[in-house]
Amino acid sequence: MFLDARRASALLAGALCALLLLPAHALEARRAIGQFTHVWYENQLPQGTVLSIAQQADGAIWLATYGGLARYSGDTFETIDPRVAPALKSSAITAVSADRNGGLWVGTLNGGLYRRQGRTLEPVPMPDGVESVFGIVGDTAGGLWLTTNAGVVRMVNGRPRLLGDTDGFPPRGFYRAIVADRAGGIWIAADGVVHWRDGHARLYDERDGLPSNAVYSLAVDASDTAWVGTQAGPAFFRDGRFQRDPHAAALDGRRIYSLYGDRDGSVWFAPLDMGLCRLVAGDFSCDNTLAGLQGETVRSMFEDREGNLWIGTTSSGLHRLSPSKLVTVTGQMVSNAVRAVHQVPGGPLWVGTDGAGLSRYTGSALQPAADYNRQLPSQLVRAILSDAQGQLWVAGTEGVTRFDARGQARTFGLADGLPGTIVFAFAPARQGGMWTGTLQGVARIDGTRVEVVEGTRGDDTRALYEDADGRLWIGLRSGLRCLTRGTVDTCGTDGLPGTSVFAFHPAADGSLWLGTSVGIVRVRDGKVTRYLERAGFHGDAVFALLDDDRGNVWFSSNRGIGRLPRAGFAALDRGEVRQIAPHWYGTSDGMLNAQGNGASQTPADRSDDGRLWFGTAKGVVIVDPDRMRGNPQPPPVSIERMLVDGVDVDPQAAARLGPGVGRLELQFAAMSYVAPSAVRYRYKLEGFDRAWSEASAGRAAYYTNLPPGDYVFRVIGSNNDGVWNEAGAQLRFTLLPRWHQTWWLRTLVALAALGLLGAAVRWRLRSARERERALTHEVAQRTDALREANARLEHLAASDALTGIANRREFTRCLQLAWDDHARRDASLAVLLIDVDEFKAYNDSYGHLGGDTALATLATRLADSLRGRDGLAARYGGEEFAVLLPDCDADTALALAEQLVADVRGLALPHRASSVAGIVTVSLGAASLHPAQGGTPDALLHAADAALYRAKDEGRNRALPAK
Repeated sequence: MFLDARRASALLAGALCALLLLPAHALEARRAIGQFTHVWYENQLPQGTVLSIAQQADGAIWLATYGGLARYSGDTFETIDPRVAPALKSSAITAVSADRNGGLWVGTLNGGLYRRQGRTLEPVPMPDGVESVFGIVGDTAGGLWLTTNAGVVRMVNGRPRLLGDTDGFPPRGFYRAIVADRAGGIWIAADGVVHWRDGHARLYDERDGLPSNAVYSLAVDASDTAWVGTQAGPAFFRDGRFQRDPHAAALDGRRIYSLYGDRDGSVWFAPLDMGLCRLVAGDFSCDNTLAGLQGETVRSMFEDREGNLWIGTTSSGLHRLSPSKLVTVTGQMVSNAVRAVHQVPGGPLWVGTDGAGLSRYTGSALQPAADYNRQLPSQLVRAILSDAQGQLWVAGTEGVTRFDARGQARTFGLADGLPGTIVFAFAPARQGGMWTGTLQGVARIDGTRVEVVEGTRGDDTRALYEDADGRLWIGLRSGLRCLTRGTVDTCGTDGLPGTSVFAFHPAADGSLWLGTSVGIVRVRDGKVTRYLERAGFHGDAVFALLDDDRGNVWFSSNRGIGRLPRAGFAALDRGEVRQIAPHWYGTSDGMLNAQGNGASQTPADRSDDGRLWFGTAKGVVIVDPDRMRGNPQPPPVSIERMLVDGVDVDPQAAARLGPGVGRLELQFAAMSYVAPSAVRYRYKLEGFDRAWSEASAGRAAYYTNLPPGDYVFRVIGSNNDGVWNEAGAQLRFTLLPRWHQTWWLRTLVALAALGLLGAAVRWRLRSARERERALTHEVAQRTDALREANARLEHLAASDALTGIANRREFTRCLQLAWDDHARRDASLAVLLIDVDEFKAYNDSYGHLGGDTALATLATRLADSLRGRDGLAARYGGEEFAVLLPDCDADTALALAEQLVADVRGLALPHRASSVAGIVTVSLGAASLHPAQGGTPDALLHAADAALYRAKDEGRNRALPAK
């Protein structure tokens, strides 16, 4: 009864498998060959010659090599040779073919024919004289066809028959290829081509249009047209003759060892010395740049059910071309680290690299722009932009180079007035020329004139944008500033302190989106909205922001390329959701490297055709929103191995195990090959596990010391797009008990235990009373110790490690508590913000160790100045300090601020790099508010911060009140 249930389960699994294995799309016809994901399995096979490829009904890929039969299910290659399958008389496998019943046919050199069903490999009787099998196909009627050393064999209902002259076949010879068409015909390559149909065979040769009688390969395309590859090129069969396709004229006279027709209408060719070629819809192209295929002879090609194209070679093993959502483009250059991308409207797309200068996107690859690179002072490009006059502006590490429409260069550097030679950012200036952001400030270049409009503040410019009102937005390494008619401010915001701004992206509704070092920020009507953790950014830098006109925002980061719907941001704003998450794209989607290159103005661009281009550490990645085709195919799932205490047990024969099983290992596979590394698994052992477990690493589940009983192991898997095969695979088994685990022994033990329990309870009660007294004393002691330890930990958590005073988190907590208290009491609350003047110069002059010592000294001075007052001094960040003053009005706060300025001067700490004085000085901003009158703690901080900036602008070494 149990075995019947197992058979029924297997039949159900087979039916589900058949449903799952409906064919997907093939490799996209519009995409260049070099733009598919290419994987080279170089040293993983038993031998490097792959003569034949097949996919079994369970999804596994099988390969015929001279070193054995190889099976691949997405992780490692399993080799089957005479050592593990004694029935196999030869390790030279020449042909594999899967049948409709889930079996696999295996042809060998000098070893005959075999059939594999499950784990069993058995020889198949052949007619006398048949020793080697070179090709295997099945026809539409269920017959099996073989090309052998003795001729052509047809097998019907398990009975093989050698065909000969009376059947219309030529005398015994060497048959190089065999294919079946969907009309019931069989095509066989010999000296010419034999076509068999409806019991009749005919030989075609050069008189029937064949380019040569030396035929090496055969294929049937999506329209059921037969193609041949000969010593003199390819041809196809139509209207009773073979004909050449004029679109593939480049192959005329070429030896075609292998060709293949995929399900979407492409015909693939592998001519010698031309790489891999494809003919689709009249378009012919070749690619000879794929690693491992240059100069190789292709022996086999096969398209699996997901549309991956597998390529077997003579000596370099196996290759795979797979569809992907993204396309990575590189070039034959010393560096493919792309730092800048820009398309001139209606013109070429330019790419700037980190070491190889400029290149253009031409013919699906990056081509170095040698004529431009010769004129660049540095090959390290950081930004590219064009202007309305058709000039191309290039920023690098040695200034700005402007190319006119003829490609003639004019370079601007320090001698021309540029404030710095390392340039990160461009923005067109409405009054003419180009805004230029450097490491040492912002300038406008107009004609031959360079005007510095904003000098350095100890920070470098990373992004620029001029809005419709003529306000220049400046993205800095540590904040945001705006320049309006010569005045620099914080753009009506808090200035985003401590945040790097890498990108500006204006929206149609008037809002400005910012890519920053911690996520996406939006500024609209003076209000700043930060989309950080709640939008899925956990300290992730956003280098570029692009729209796709489909309601999505695309961005690049060091985690890959991401996409967020604008509707998600709106839902966050309305409070309808608490969290949204980006859809991340990485190496499993076609990127060669997930690291986006940024920290400068133009690491990405949108081209005229709507495609998005992102610079990465290895090439430029193309996102085509029109063709983001996913993988709809749920992968077939199989339980491949079962190890019982280290011994391999056939899962299909594992009904009863034990007794005494200590360790159980179950290995499984979900056979999706578009991106095997992105396949995910969940498993559950019913009868033991309460919930599903994620297979975090590897493709195995482990159990130790399971109790006896009946179990069902279930596993499900998903492909690279998260499409799950919810049916998955399952395995039923029973663990038998040892003698001491039987029910009758347990009953006896339980009765004996009850007798002993009564005596033990009385003894335990007496012991428990004594132990209780001891434990009560010990608990009291440990409670006191724990209380002291917690107090020490709270102090450490609230203190700054360098200065010993309160840290920013403690200051923020105390400020909120004080705000609430003063609001209840209608009292005034004051805050001082303190900044050490020109502290970066101090660090550069005295070193970071000297800077740390100076900060510690200043912190001690601040704490001493507040001694006797009800206040809190804290390190606010870097060289900034903050002071919280309860029950303090504006006049008292300003008086104390001025006293603190004097106290620091009194320390007389030398500062030889200061332009303010020869000693360390500070600037202070003081602010006081009545919380009961409204507002927020942030408003109090912003008022003090504005006063601090005025103090610094008016010469530093002073304290000013808030306005």
